[in-house]
Amino acid sequence: MLLPKFDYNAPADLEEACQIMANYGDQAKLLAGGTDLLIALKKKEATPSQVVALDRVEDIKGVCEDDDGLYLGSRTTAAEIAEFDFGPAGQALSQAASQVGSPLIRNLATVGGNLSTAMPAADTAPPLLALQASVVLQRYGDQRVVALSDFFVGPGEQIMLPEEIMSMIFLPRLPDGSGGAFEKLGVRKALERSIVSVAAVVSLADDGQTVKEARIALGAVAPTPMLAHNAAAGLCGMKAAPENFAEAGKNAAQEARPRGLRTSAVYSRLMVEALTVRALTKAYEIACK
Repeated sequence: MLLPKFDYNAPADLEEACQIMANYGDQAKLLAGGTDLLIALKKKEATPSQVVALDRVEDIKGVCEDDDGLYLGSRTTAAEIAEFDFGPAGQALSQAASQVGSPLIRNLATVGGNLSTAMPAADTAPPLLALQASVVLQRYGDQRVVALSDFFVGPGEQIMLPEEIMSMIFLPRLPDGSGGAFEKLGVRKALERSIVSVAAVVSLADDGQTVKEARIALGAVAPTPMLAHNAAAGLCGMKAAPENFAEAGKNAAQEARPRGLRTSAVYSRLMVEALTVRALTKAYEIACK
């Protein structure tokens, strides 16, 4: 299948990329890994006059850190994220990245692309939500920082302006005694879009047994990746015990808003409950180490 005609741009740095996007706006599409855009081009779902390739823009790739936390470049691939040590809580993210598609796809797919497509089943979205991530949206002469929880609007929709480029994802430093885990249900073990996914991050009090803070994020069970606020709030101040995790699982299932596209809403809620318990248990075990 032939691709539609377009002009190909290869900016050398982020400033040049922003300048091109400012010039063309919604006539342009960004190309990073290409795992989503190339499919959209082939299907004629996207027909840009300009394609702006980011493979030469090195300042939005890799991980750096300061006293506040970690800065994850949007062009960092799933394979690179899977191999990086984000700390105990960040295991939720590396575990999710290791389950993105096949090894070939993981070597190409970028975290920025995975988020920007805004698909409800995007694997990196739940762990980043649970890790309290923010995204840095850059445009020519300006930038803004948006909490990831405010980024998604609907299936395939997010708040980015046509001229904006996601440059970084910021992960705040979490307290000692934090742990994270990710659980995913798919029909197959590889090359499978999530039917349900759950990421959990827990921070323990000084006694190592009480949940000081918790965040539970769900994927593929609502129009957008979402936080299960009530389920997480119900854990705070409680013992990290199986019965409390089970209650959180039930609450998370009630908060889920499955659309019944790939499986029934009843089944999706049952899986949210089970995977939430599993993710919380593993996150707690990691936090204790």
